[in-house]
Amino acid sequence: MANETLKISRIYKDLDLSFEANPATGDVSKKVDVNAVKQSMRILMLSNFYERPFDPLKGANLRGLLFENISSLRASSLETIILNLFENYEPRTKIESIQVNANYAANRYDVNIKFHIIGIDAPQILSANLKRLR
Repeated sequence: MANETLKISRIYKDLDLSFEANPATGDVSKKVDVNAVKQSMRILMLSNFYERPFDPLKGANLRGLLFENISSLRASSLETIILNLFENYEPRTKIESIQVNANYAANRYDVNIKFHIIGIDAPQILSANLKRLR
């Protein structure tokens, strides 16, 4: 019987947008599977409308909302916007829950997203802080 080797196949691949060099090859590093999807989700949340030339409505436009007063009502609005964003533009994920909490002391919103990646069984969590920059 011939030796059979198990080939691990990566489902999702993307470039690492920090553009750090891979120490072994010297090429740009890559993100795979869970990290690739999480990077994509972060980019979607931070994208404004009209930043993408051929898809001007792709993004959340959250920066404009961050200059409003922090409130629990705005946090609820952000939850809805983020949920609609991922349902429309991230078909690799199935969102289980989104929690946006107003952090008054730090003047930011704390975002926790629990989701499943299609093709990967384990549930994933993405945490982000949304705060305005001058």
